[in-house]
Amino acid sequence: MDIYIKSYNRAYLLHRTIASIYHYLNDFEGRIVVLDDGTPEKYLDKISELFPDVQVVKSPYYKQKSKDISLNKVPEKVIPANFWRDEVLKGSEYFILLEDDMWFPQPINYKDFTKDVYELKMDMIKFLWMKNSKLISDKIIHKTEYFNIVQPKVITKNPFLFDAIFRTNKFKLGSLAMCLFNHKLELLKYYHLYMVAGGVFSKRYYENTWENSQDKVDELANISKVLNKVNDYKFGNTNNEILKTTIKFTASEIQKEKLGNSLDVFKFNYILNEAWYNNQSVEFLDFTNEISDEWIKNCCTKSDVKFEVWQNWYADIKKNYEFLGCNFD
Repeated sequence: MDIYIKSYNRAYLLHRTIASIYHYLNDFEGRIVVLDDGTPEKYLDKISELFPDVQVVKSPYYKQKSKDISLNKVPEKVIPANFWRDEVLKGSEYFILLEDDMWFPQPINYKDFTKDVYELKMDMIKFLWMKNSKLISDKIIHKTEYFNIVQPKVITKNPFLFDAIFRTNKFKLGSLAMCLFNHKLELLKYYHLYMVAGGVFSKRYYENTWENSQDKVDELANISKVLNKVNDYKFGNTNNEILKTTIKFTASEIQKEKLGNSLDVFKFNYILNEAWYNNQSVEFLDFTNEISDEWIKNCCTKSDVKFEVWQNWYADIKKNYEFLGCNFD
C-alpha cells in the first residue's frame, strides 16, 4: 500500500512526516511519493539526500510557483487537485494520503493493517480527528484490531437534499434547516464519510470524489459526489488516532484572508525552511511533541518576521478550530 504526501513549501515539516513513516510503520512495503507543488529545489534536494528511496513528483504548477517563492513573490492561487488525483491513481489499489503537516506518533503493524484494508475492501479510513468526536461516527458495524467499520450518522444521504441544505439553499431548505437543527454540527457529521487527507482511500472512492476538480478544492461538492455512491462505499476510522497534525504553520495565505492577520506566510516559511536546511534544530525528529514556540521565536529573532505577529495568528487559528470542537493540547 503506497503512501502519498502532499507537499508545498514546508520542507521543515515534510522531513518529520517521512521520518515518522520509516520510524513507526513496521514492515512497510510500498512507495513513498511526495506530490510537491512548489517547494524550492534546494530543499527538495536535501529531502532526497535524507531519504533516497522517496520519490518526488512535481505538479504542473511547480516550476512557476517555486520560482515565485524563491523570489519572495506570492504564487498564483491554483490548487493541483487533478494532479493529486492522477498521481494516486497510478499506484496501489488502496493508499494512504497525508499532508506535510501530518506525522505518525506511534508504531503500527503496517503489514497486518494493510491485509485488513484489502480483505475488507475499505474505501476510506480516517486516522485523525483532532480529538473531535463529531468528526467520526459512533455507529460501529464491525471492529478489527486496527480500525472500526462505521455507518455515517448524517441527516440525509440524498445528494440533492444535501446540496439544497448545505450548498445552494434551494427552496430555502438551508434557511429552514437552520431553524430546525444545529446546521454546523450536522454538516460536521458529513466528515464521517469524507476527508481531504489523513488516512486510507480506495482508488474508486478518490477518483469519484475528485472527478473534474481541476484547480480548486470544493469540499461540499466533493461530499455531494460521495453521497451519489454512498451505499457502495465502506467507511471507517482507526480505533484511536494514529496520526498527528499541527496548526502552527500554514502553506498559503487562505487563513490570512479569512482572519485579516498580517503574518507574511511565505517569508515565515522561508526563515523556517532555512533554519531546517542549515540544521538549526533536531525538533523535527520529535514525534511526540509539537515543534516548540521557542524554536519559532529563535528563527524569527534575526528576521523581519515578528514573533508576536505569529503568536497572534496562531491564537486566531487555534480559536477557530476549538470553536469546531478540536483540541490540540
